[in-house]
Amino acid sequence: MGKKSRGIFWFPSTVVSALSVAALCTLPVAAEQTAAQPHVLRNAVVTEAVHFDVSEPLSEMAQTPAQASAGMGVSAHPMLQPKLHKLDSAAPGPSAVVHYGAPGPLVSAAVGMGFEGVGQVGGRLDCPSVAMQTVVPPDTNAAVGDTQVVEWVNTCYAVFNKSTGTLIAGPIAGNSFWKDFSALCGKNNDGDPIIQWDKVHHRWLAAQNVFNGPPFYTCVAVSQTADAMGSYYRYVFLQQPGFPDYPKWGLTASAYYQSQNVFSDTLTAFLGVNVCAYQSSAMLKGMRNAEQVCIFDNSNGTLFDDSMLPADDDSTADSNPAEVLVGAIDNFFPGGNAVYEYVFTVDFTAPGNSTLAGVDGSMPVTVPPYDIGFCGTLPNVTTDCVPQPGTGSDLLDTLGDRLMYRLAHVDDGSTQHYLVNHTVNDTSAVAARWYEFRAPEGSSALSLYQSGQTPDDGRYRWMGSIAMDQKGDIALGYSRSSASINDFPSIYYSGQTAGDPLGTTETENLIKHGHGSQFHSFDRWGDYTSMALDGADSCTFWYANEYYPKAGAFAWDTWLASLKFPLCP
Repeated sequence: MGKKSRGIFWFPSTVVSALSVAALCTLPVAAEQTAAQPHVLRNAVVTEAVHFDVSEPLSEMAQTPAQASAGMGVSAHPMLQPKLHKLDSAAPGPSAVVHYGAPGPLVSAAVGMGFEGVGQVGGRLDCPSVAMQTVVPPDTNAAVGDTQVVEWVNTCYAVFNKSTGTLIAGPIAGNSFWKDFSALCGKNNDGDPIIQWDKVHHRWLAAQNVFNGPPFYTCVAVSQTADAMGSYYRYVFLQQPGFPDYPKWGLTASAYYQSQNVFSDTLTAFLGVNVCAYQSSAMLKGMRNAEQVCIFDNSNGTLFDDSMLPADDDSTADSNPAEVLVGAIDNFFPGGNAVYEYVFTVDFTAPGNSTLAGVDGSMPVTVPPYDIGFCGTLPNVTTDCVPQPGTGSDLLDTLGDRLMYRLAHVDDGSTQHYLVNHTVNDTSAVAARWYEFRAPEGSSALSLYQSGQTPDDGRYRWMGSIAMDQKGDIALGYSRSSASINDFPSIYYSGQTAGDPLGTTETENLIKHGHGSQFHSFDRWGDYTSMALDGADSCTFWYANEYYPKAGAFAWDTWLASLKFPLCP
């Protein structure tokens, strides 16, 4: 989540928490929530790439180390939370939680392959050996193509054979994507990477922000073929107007979308959200003049809007020309009853016609009441809530102030489905709450179709990621932990089989058991995990998450597993 300090971590959680909760004030309630029409921004800024080239095959660039940005050391992200210091304790969010019924039967999806991913514990995919630094959190992210699975975890990536799980290449320093390209990208192996698979055009997209600024940049590489180890068209785009934190991507048939929270250069003030569209039709052809169109949203001065997720297509249909985003769940304490929708309509021919609708929370979508995954009471509120065996006060961060990556979009030819999850409080712990929103073909008008939640049984479930297959089966992966003996942070999944009663969350199953707790790592446990759908069959899910092979500090490993429901062909 944003900038890493080299050598020594300069933003320990105690300091950042103090910054986050100091000087509590009341956030202005968005008047637009009750407006008859959504508020719309038209302040689009269009730019072209400041650097462009065509790379050598990644297989060749990865043979020699990329330029290291620093010597071996410990690095970590500061916790940049837009709203924690501005929560409104008098807001309409209810304090009561929803009591969901008993879980359904054991989730019917079966685990297929499972294998070790990029890690930091000296195994075969030891990232520090090539990135020359140890980091938290890992930012676990994976994508699945025609024949390969690529996992990019903070500063390293690896490529695997999709059919066998065999390692093809890795671990490789993340800035190898930018080797012999722009020095801006090549020497700054910063975090928050995204690897994505364009299911329509069968191409890979790799993106990584440059946090060493100002000015700040986004580096984007688009593969020339379906081979992740082949050549890439490489671009550097300028980001404005401030520090671009927590970038998230959504790929559609017509454009690539990116959103990010924007902070002041000193990381002391939240400024708003930057929503960008990239001209994929030009980037897929390797055109130097591919455009980036961005709209900066400061919520008309209220700073209501933040942490938006752009919809990411899991189907080849694309009936909606506009991009749907959701976010801004953290404006009220202890919670709320809405998820906020935004619609970005980009026009690359006449960028001035581009618009962002829903500004200042003016397009709420009503959901069952929730308490966001925070601990404590105002003014002593924190997201460090998750206990582990044997750690006492070493609690893990829920990231309960935002929706979790991805916003998965499936267009089945008659209805559009949008799935997303976040961490909420239940009566005794925290839970993964998930939603399925729907919209008619060609429309951006979301409405809640169903909502589910993991069991209220005293265990902590968080850091989820969700997707839907072509039959309507839903897979939800997450981390689970508690203070109970041997209930170390582990990787689980649950979901819903098509045809189950609405809102049902089937009983969870284990993917990978953790064998240790995390100590002295600034309470950071992931910024996101990754549930990816295989576009080749639209049935097989691939989930990637972290765990600890044994107790330690800065000693995470990751695991990848394939999942499939029995009735999906």
